[in-house]
Amino acid sequence: MAENDYLTNENISVEEEARMINVSKIRVIFKIHIAVFLVLNLIIWALWFTLFDAVVTDAYTSNIILKVSLCITIVWLLIIILHYAIAYKWSKTFVEKELSRLKKQRAKQLKDIETLKAKIAETKNQQQTPTE
Repeated sequence: MAENDYLTNENISVEEEARMINVSKIRVIFKIHIAVFLVLNLIIWALWFTLFDAVVTDAYTSNIILKVSLCITIVWLLIIILHYAIAYKWSKTFVEKELSRLKKQRAKQLKDIETLKAKIAETKNQQQTPTE
């Protein structure tokens, strides 16, 4: 088995493919979330600059509307950052990452064992050959 065989498409297990589909769904949902965030915040701030700032003459009411708009944007932005972390940074659990690392380590150990067996067999062959 070659060292990079786990990267080829033929060797993807059903579980791995299902996990990849799940991750891709999470990432697509995140991208939709970003689009909705941008559109709705653009509308909120456009309304603020065009309607509320110009129409509302009461400074207190105008200030409250500004603070509410700002709070909505900031809280939603924090949610977007968390959603990004979940979609792109934490898509694999720590257990899956550790399992993957251990599998790679085990494959390397097996390769090293095969190399050592080949060296031992070569050494035995050299010892069994009569010297002239």
